Amino acid sequence: LGESGLGHAPPCVDDAVAHSFLNDPAVRVALHARPRSEIGSWTICSDKLNYTHDEWSMIPIHRSLVQHGIRALIYSGDHDMCVPHTGTEAWTSSLGFAEVEAWRPWVVKDQVAGYCRSFNPTTGAKLTYATVKGAGHTVPEYKPEESLAMFSRFLQDAPL
Repeated sequence: LGESGLGHAPPCVDDAVAHSFLNDPAVRVALHARPRSEIGSWTICSDKLNYTHDEWSMIPIHRSLVQHGIRALIYSGDHDMCVPHTGTEAWTSSLGFAEVEAWRPWVVKDQVAGYCRSFNPTTGAKLTYATVKGAGHTVPEYKPEESLAMFSRFLQDAPL
């Protein structure tokens, strides 16, 4: 990453919009962030945070939440070069829950928006895994209409 630390964006991320938005003085005030003159500009990668990684996998946490009755929506953009959807598909399948809805397309405005499947661990809660066609890592940024439809349906406990 060079001598300047982590100040460079990863190659799979175009952070121009986020950089502009999160460095806007009015946005910084709304987020209660200190001014740029005090702490510098927002950057997608920074060595200013002291972060300790203490969970090696979130899979046991996802399994436990669903087993305790918490519904879950896991989604991936099918053009995500940072976290490919095939990996997300693999770990959601590895949870060992019974599949209650096989792969099928989900639709927004008569267009296929992605594909989904659902699992149930016998608690009545459901874990749904969905892909979003044409979306990269930050799905709502790439596909806002489809993201809103997907999330709204999840909140309403309606089928995608």
